Amino acid sequence: MRKVTRMTGNVIDPKSRASLAEWLCYGAGLLLVVGALFQMISSEVRAAQASAQLPEMQLWSDEAKERYLAALDETPGATLGRLRAPSLGLEVPVYESASDLHMDLGAGVIEGMSYPHEPGHIGIAGHRDGYFRVLKDIAVGDALVLDTLNGQKRFVVEELRIIDPEEVAYLDFTTDQRLTIVTCYPFYYAGNAPQR
Repeated sequence: MRKVTRMTGNVIDPKSRASLAEWLCYGAGLLLVVGALFQMISSEVRAAQASAQLPEMQLWSDEAKERYLAALDETPGATLGRLRAPSLGLEVPVYESASDLHMDLGAGVIEGMSYPHEPGHIGIAGHRDGYFRVLKDIAVGDALVLDTLNGQKRFVVEELRIIDPEEVAYLDFTTDQRLTIVTCYPFYYAGNAPQR
């Protein structure tokens, strides 16, 4: 008499198991390749966007370029406005303070002075070897535009003056709307420039 054993369930052929394992490996490998390609493409897109937003740095010193690129990794906070001098091609973000980080990334409001969106005397400082290097060519009568949180303010350059750092009377409070821009001088001085 023969004994018959009945089995329930699916029986997988050993060759089929190998095929399934191979397909799972191929699928996992394909997912890894697709993920790596996505990361590479995303990285290239981010790099292209960052380079498209870089300011014109042709006149900048090598040190100013290095400071700017290093500062991009920091979190400076929101800008309060954008200062433009159309005749010079200047367009610089304005931050809430004249800290090293803010001036490496753009320009900053001088402590104790009005913010761009406020009435009164607005004082903005920037490095002479970065964004503000183009100010070497500014002239009386040039237009300055300050894009603020409350709209646009327009100014005309009335005076250019070279002063010593101690001469701070030019930054005094005023009730009339006024803009004073400060940078070090001379523009191409080696070391700490002696004037403003």
